[in-house]
Amino acid sequence: MGDESVWYVTAFYRFFELSADTLPAEKSALLDYMNSHGVRGLVILAPEGINGTVAGSADAIQHFKTHITNRFAADIHFKDSISEKPPFRRTTVDLREEIVGLKRPDLVPEAPENSHLSPAEWHAMLESDQPKLLIDTRNRYETQVGKFRGAIDPDLGTFSDWQTYLRETQLPKDVPVMIYCTGGIRCEKAILEMHEQGFEKVYQLRDGILGYLAEYPEGYYDGECYVFDDRVTVGPDLKPTGNYGTCPGCGLTAGITESCIICDTKYFVCEGCQPKRPNVCSKPCLDQFQRHGPRRRVTA
Repeated sequence: MGDESVWYVTAFYRFFELSADTLPAEKSALLDYMNSHGVRGLVILAPEGINGTVAGSADAIQHFKTHITNRFAADIHFKDSISEKPPFRRTTVDLREEIVGLKRPDLVPEAPENSHLSPAEWHAMLESDQPKLLIDTRNRYETQVGKFRGAIDPDLGTFSDWQTYLRETQLPKDVPVMIYCTGGIRCEKAILEMHEQGFEKVYQLRDGILGYLAEYPEGYYDGECYVFDDRVTVGPDLKPTGNYGTCPGCGLTAGITESCIICDTKYFVCEGCQPKRPNVCSKPCLDQFQRHGPRRRVTA
């Protein structure tokens, strides 16, 4: 039994073949299961596999893990963290062309393991003096809150920009490369793209930043880790810090706090949007500001 006041969060993925004809039925069955067992979050199903992050009580998440491994694959890795508030507002199962958006549905790992390094192996390689390149495969709104010490940030707008980055980069292709992402899934395709483009020795971090922080909270990762739910970021202890939010202007990561001139709610805004928009926390408050100016809402 876990703490009933805490939401238990788990992230997971697995590449395996799913028949496109069966996907609607799989979606319906999984959605029914999640709704009936108190599990919130997002799960993506595609012909290439499954990807998701969900939250619930300790018992609900444990039963969910058992259900997923029994239904799809016994060797799925789960990356766990916690939240004091509900990290998801709803339960969603989406059908997509890919479980991670590289825009290369033809590029799928042939086996569960492809040059993976465990957190311990990754940590040891970071500590070694051997020549290597360390590259972050995440988007810029993720890397801005934290990354591995000394990592190259490709400044990706979206993950599909990875292909262009590799084509245009002048990085040597005969030096060992270490790549990482939040939970490991993007690296599964990123490494295949690197092999196609001539990089000879590429290693990926198994279970990503979340897996590393679970074992090395005081290791070589600096800052916080962006997560795809209402927590926005977690610290090295995998707990939400409250230091970042989602900007109401652009929807990206924000670290500047403001007070809404309509409802007084504290909210986060990013550096890019702060000087361009009135200090309002949401679209309803923005609509009221545009209609009536900075007058406080009247409540009954």
